[in-house]
Amino acid sequence: MVEEIPLFFPPTKPIDEAELQDTGTSSKKRYLRRHHESGQETLMADYFVEESEYNEDIFRHRLRISKRLFLKIVSDVEANNPWFEEGVDARMKKGFTQLQKVTSAIKQLATGNTPDENDEYLHMAERTSRECLEYFCETVCKIYAPEFLRRLTSHDMALLYQAHEDKHHLPGMVGSLDCTHFV
Repeated sequence: MVEEIPLFFPPTKPIDEAELQDTGTSSKKRYLRRHHESGQETLMADYFVEESEYNEDIFRHRLRISKRLFLKIVSDVEANNPWFEEGVDARMKKGFTQLQKVTSAIKQLATGNTPDENDEYLHMAERTSRECLEYFCETVCKIYAPEFLRRLTSHDMALLYQAHEDKHHLPGMVGSLDCTHFV
């Protein structure tokens, strides 16, 4: 015969209405100091100082863009969108630099990183990283769309043919590739 063990449940206290209304989301935001100044220092030491940790080949491999083009895009974006200018926050602390913001956006685009992956390297919150990507894409489209996001002209095609022939020594190959039929 199996002996039954009585289950003991402690008496429950009455539930307070305030507890029912609190769903776990507090009206106070928790502040997490991310030390973004050290993120800037690391970025500079890795790529942008005279004796940087990594050379231009590694920069190109990691961000899928040359350093010269990257710096041109940083200056163009900063000149065309005040959000990319370095500012101060409500605590009078320096904000993220243009290099950090553009690096965050380009790393997300080039490598498919999620926004929260920038926290460890750039010390940037997921939300800020997402904003960087959003503002970066808006600004780049505004700046470069008239020149680069347009239909190709016959002159553009001639330049592409010439560049392809110079590099691969195969004349007239652009039109023969699948999915690149130009009218």
